[in-house]
Amino acid sequence: MASTAVPRRDGLRRTAAAAAAAADSSPSTADVSPTDSPRQSPSTTSLSSMSSVDDVSATETKSTKLLDTYGNEFQLPNYAMGDIIRAIPKECFKRNTALGLYYVARDLTCLATTFALFHTFVTPENIPSTPARAVLWAVYTAIQGLFGTGLWVLAHECGHQAFSPSKIVNDTVGWVCHSALLVPYFSWKISHGKHHKATGNMEKDMVFVPKSREVYAGRISKFVHELDELTEETPIATLLHLVGQQLAGWWLYLIANVTGHDHHENQKEGRGKGKKNGYTTGVNHFNPASPLYEAKDAKLIVLSDIGVALTISALVWISRTYGVSNMLVWYFVPYLWVNHWL
Repeated sequence: MASTAVPRRDGLRRTAAAAAAAADSSPSTADVSPTDSPRQSPSTTSLSSMSSVDDVSATETKSTKLLDTYGNEFQLPNYAMGDIIRAIPKECFKRNTALGLYYVARDLTCLATTFALFHTFVTPENIPSTPARAVLWAVYTAIQGLFGTGLWVLAHECGHQAFSPSKIVNDTVGWVCHSALLVPYFSWKISHGKHHKATGNMEKDMVFVPKSREVYAGRISKFVHELDELTEETPIATLLHLVGQQLAGWWLYLIANVTGHDHHENQKEGRGKGKKNGYTTGVNHFNPASPLYEAKDAKLIVLSDIGVALTISALVWISRTYGVSNMLVWYFVPYLWVNHWL
């Protein structure tokens, strides 16, 4: 029985020759969806098929049209940012300090209430079964992760100056909330702002710069044309990558700038000369001399470090007073949930 999971569209699985022909034809008007996205098969990416690519490479480079994966001509949008802003209701731009502080108080109350309820009732005296208590405490970590994410997002809004009309209120609330979640507030605020200014720029984006096929192939010592065959069906590798990203991706970004751009030599103050992303290169969110920032940001980076250090000190005290296992359940596992939801 033929599968209907992906509708068959002969025009979508295009060879290089077909792509060149499409460039000279009228744009396709086929109604397509993301589920129709074409995948190259190993046969179309083998060494024996590369000759066909060479034959049409000259033709492709002469074309001035930009095509999407379906052969449709890509055209730049004809609207400006001002058009988008005018389409948003004016009330959406009004910042309300009292309402923002209410949301912070609400999330803090939810965090404190959840802790008090579980700490009081999920005890050996009330629930003798160890497996049952373990399940309930696992539920606790997930719930706290949700409330913690709410607090994280509010601090994010502070970083965008969207929480309150007052910059002092924004930065004070943001610093306190993010520091409590081990986020260097000002450091992240600055790099995140640059990310928004350069989203999609492969050389300037501060956060999400996808690896090119050439770079990825080089990292695993393979040829570019081998990638499809190697990565088409790798559920275990995909799962391991996902788990690693959700558990450690955030901190790897903070301490080594993974996923961020690696063109620090372009830093206007010369801070990035000879610097590359890595664990010992100084390209991170905690170093006042990092090429991610300018000299004027140094004091704010230090203030961010102080906030994180205070939270770590509090966690060390909790561990020594109540035990490491309690600290892990009360704070650290919910913290991992927060990072997951980010």
